[in-house]
Amino acid sequence: MREVAVKFCGGCNPGYDRGAAYQEIRSAVSDRAVVSLPQEGKRYDALLIIRGCTGCPYLYEEIDAGERILCVRQSDIPEVVEKIRKL
Repeated sequence: MREVAVKFCGGCNPGYDRGAAYQEIRSAVSDRAVVSLPQEGKRYDALLIIRGCTGCPYLYEEIDAGERILCVRQSDIPEVVEKIRKL
């Protein structure tokens, strides 16, 4: 079972329900990965960053993760799920 940390960045796009996106992604990968908030000092297979825009360059570099996966809009969800499932 893979471990994926999740961070939510800003609410720049109020038309995009980041919480619903998180629930959909978490549910779709529950047979392959545990998706949870990061714990200090722990290493993760991936960090899922759910944000409302594409303008922010911040990728939470302080979190130790093998890969960073961005979800910026609702339409990104299938691609994000596929990336997590392939970890």
